[in-house]
Amino acid sequence: MIIDGHSHVTFPIQEHIKAMDAAGIDKTVLFSTTFHPEASKNFADVQSSMEFLNDLLAGKKGSMVEVRQKAVSELMDAIKQYPNRYIGFGAVPAGLELKPTLQYVAENIQNNHLTGMGEFTLGSGQIHLLKNIFRASQEFHNLPIWIHAFFPLTFQDIKEISELAKDYPETPVILGHLGGSNWLETVALIKEISNLYLDTSAYYSTFVLASIINEVPEKCFFGVDRPFGDLQLSKNAVLQFAKTSAIANAVLGENIARLLNIE
Repeated sequence: MIIDGHSHVTFPIQEHIKAMDAAGIDKTVLFSTTFHPEASKNFADVQSSMEFLNDLLAGKKGSMVEVRQKAVSELMDAIKQYPNRYIGFGAVPAGLELKPTLQYVAENIQNNHLTGMGEFTLGSGQIHLLKNIFRASQEFHNLPIWIHAFFPLTFQDIKEISELAKDYPETPVILGHLGGSNWLETVALIKEISNLYLDTSAYYSTFVLASIINEVPEKCFFGVDRPFGDLQLSKNAVLQFAKTSAIANAVLGENIARLLNIE
């Protein structure tokens, strides 16, 4: 089974399913989104979307509770249309006090039967805002946590995430994009910490992708990050650079299927 472990809701939903069928992707771990760059009609629209994304990644948008709830609603609509193709991860505002965090997770993640929490996009120096997210994960039977780990995060930020992972050893923590430009140092943390994993989407280079999936194949999850990545190209890259079929199979689906109990 081939599973895209990280893509976002894109419209129209049917086009995503067609793309999955064409690329031979059996299931997608689908994430909510607060904006839709795939709707851009021209370069000016793209530029506006990227400015929004940069502000989001820099932590300038705040918790956006209402916006995130709308995004979860879009996510649930997509899953209800294709329950056999999508597994849901829902966004949760970081930085809230513990009680409202638990309430938000209960209402938006648990009640919707979502499998995990994320994508968390934080500015550098803001990792402490995730503390109550980890506490909520523990409260709700160790929900997996997916964290954007490319720019603007530094390796110091990634180390702080790894310390939280150590403090909550039963909570699976997925670092997005192979740690970005900090990939080399991040691999050492992945080897050390059993509940820390890597997503391959938006990899820094094909050299980096090849180096990591062949070094720690059991800790890597195939991801596309649609609409920013292409399903077929992303799949082909793993198939081309994996040294063995066993490595390719593990990265392309077996690892995340085991973690999330996907059958």
